[in-house]
Amino acid sequence: MSDLYALEPLDKSHANEMYAELCFVDDYKFIPSNPPASLDELTARYERISQRYSPDKSQIWLNWVIIHRNSGAYLGYVQSTIMVDKDWAYIAYHVFGRYQKKGVAKQCVRMVIDFLFNNYNLSHIDALIDSRNMASIGLVESLKLRKINELKDADFFKGSISDEFHYRVFANEWTTKA
Repeated sequence: MSDLYALEPLDKSHANEMYAELCFVDDYKFIPSNPPASLDELTARYERISQRYSPDKSQIWLNWVIIHRNSGAYLGYVQSTIMVDKDWAYIAYHVFGRYQKKGVAKQCVRMVIDFLFNNYNLSHIDALIDSRNMASIGLVESLKLRKINELKDADFFKGSISDEFHYRVFANEWTTKA
């Protein structure tokens, strides 16, 4: 729980508020996706992922919009993919550029990890981060996730090869005081 930020389960009605902020190309330099091509595309994507399950039901998709409690401003999103037949999940996040380096991501990612460990029987939670994304690396390390692996040549996007760092926190190591 945060006094400053609310995590609202994502649905298609959020597309209008999220669209303009998701169109800043600079926010995508370390992720293989691109800004949404149109509001209609984003609305359709939100409708699909708000179903909470992958089509084959092997994954639970949890997505939240980050909203500033005082201003009502949309600040980004956090998400998790839970592997149904396993006991672990991935987390990811995207805080809009103008709200970065203000503690938004740290508080909201912490809230999601707390939620996942408190509501699902997970052994661990993982994050995959582009090795060039120093801000994201600093964020997960400040939350006490540990780097367990480096994936060389993990992806190719925007004209270059990307390495990824694989971070993990186990349930028995997690503390909300991170």
